[in-house]
Amino acid sequence: MKAGLVLLAFALAAAAQTSAPQKPPAAAEVISGSFGSFLVGGPSMQAEVGHPYSAEQVTERVQTLTDGTHITQTGPTIKLYRDSAGRTRTEHIFNLPPGAAGASPPSLIQIVDPVAGYRYTLDSRTQTVRRSTFAPAMPRTLRAAAPANPPRSNVVPPTAAAFKADSTRPHPEISQEPLGTQTIEGVLAEGRRATITYPVGSMGNDRPITTVSETWMSSDLKMAVLSKTSDPRFGDTSTKLTNIVMAEPDPALFQIPAEYSIVDESATGIR
Repeated sequence: MKAGLVLLAFALAAAAQTSAPQKPPAAAEVISGSFGSFLVGGPSMQAEVGHPYSAEQVTERVQTLTDGTHITQTGPTIKLYRDSAGRTRTEHIFNLPPGAAGASPPSLIQIVDPVAGYRYTLDSRTQTVRRSTFAPAMPRTLRAAAPANPPRSNVVPPTAAAFKADSTRPHPEISQEPLGTQTIEGVLAEGRRATITYPVGSMGNDRPITTVSETWMSSDLKMAVLSKTSDPRFGDTSTKLTNIVMAEPDPALFQIPAEYSIVDESATGIR
């Protein structure tokens, strides 16, 4: 019982960190998200119709200390699924804390159904599911007539507005360049590199600080398959999709098990 409570507390803490990551200065200006929470293929409120897939996401951070020591950390395993209708399933399998060997690792399962307009969070321990609503996705016929949205990119350089409040602060120098195409995990992806140099005095630094990020987008998946960030303040972080299968996942993955009770977050009681 006590071990179960410890694992649950660990899962909830990890889930909270995943859903509300702390934004490190400047690193978040290049790559949206942080270690252990950056979902390159996570659920979206707008359905990506006609691009089914399944994959696993792996995140790794390497920090180098001043004495040359390297610290390597691996984030939780994340399994990702999307069907042709745009429904997504995300399974977070968290790493066990030290001393918890032999126990089942805590997990968090989220299903997003933009067609019906529901988001589900499953709790396998209590066999309950928390359900919340959001605006349904644009119908297929309207989507076909509307202008196509560009693929979501994780490269978001800072704008001048970010420094408008303090016009005396030195502005960062930003450059972007295309990297061509390459095949990653069997998927063709197009890369871009963003380099940001923060001049002396922009954040109390007495030397320039340069951060470099790469994002490799797949037009077939409509998402990034590889993202890398190098920042001297936080280390090197890479997030990659592996075991990519571009086929229709099992429909049961997007359904709520019959034995589960649904708890509406907008209403009181269990249905």
